Amino acid sequence: MSGIPEIDGETSPNFKRIIVDGVFGHIDSIGLQVIMYSQHSIIDKALESEPIASNRAKIKRIAECELIMSPMQLKSVCLWLEQKVKEYETLFGKIPSPEEVQARARNLNRPDSQNT
Repeated sequence: MSGIPEIDGETSPNFKRIIVDGVFGHIDSIGLQVIMYSQHSIIDKALESEPIASNRAKIKRIAECELIMSPMQLKSVCLWLEQKVKEYETLFGKIPSPEEVQARARNLNRPDSQNT
């Protein structure tokens, strides 16, 4: 026997799948505390106008869960995520940064840009 105990796995009755739209948090003496949130559009007010006024829509953000990680676990998760990003990009191509996406959106909205 290797000295490593047998591990049983199970899913918590509180398990849920979250589509993460953003994260925020901070570092303290415990490690990292991070809140993951989802968001969706509230369009009721926009639909009440004629023509539809998209500037009357709102975004609702919902804090879904808080994760608290020790520095060692934080580093482990970081390495795991880096590996998953590499695997994803190998299969599907480079993931653009948020800044690259914003620059593309600005270029699409410029009057002199050609939308093809």
